[in-house]
Amino acid sequence: MVAGAVAGLGGIGLVGNAVYQEHRPKLSLSVMNFHDQPHSVTVQLVRRGADEWSEGLAWMEYIDIEAQPEDGDVPRLNFPAVAPARPYLVRIEALSHNIGDREFTYLPDCSGYDSPTPSMYIVISTDAE
Repeated sequence: MVAGAVAGLGGIGLVGNAVYQEHRPKLSLSVMNFHDQPHSVTVQLVRRGADEWSEGLAWMEYIDIEAQPEDGDVPRLNFPAVAPARPYLVRIEALSHNIGDREFTYLPDCSGYDSPTPSMYIVISTDAE
């Protein structure tokens, strides 16, 4: 995975891409589950540099996502326009199946992409990338 923010530990990975514009477009977020079990996670986008968590919290959502069927499509949940595209501390708290909590920095800095909509993808898998 190559794009704005790429990170992964244990079973959760994060990828982002964006084309910076004069105004900040809204960030789209997708969660995909490549694991054979359903998962529950809480995702938080926190503005960097905030003195208090409550001041920096831009978006938070509790998410339940189905398991990937053996011969089916990967479950994907889409959240359009969650927050302005800007750098965020992304906190992912896994509430099921001991896949662990993760924290990443999202930087919308992928120039050269043709998409006008900045996107972030959270990938749940069995890989420890």
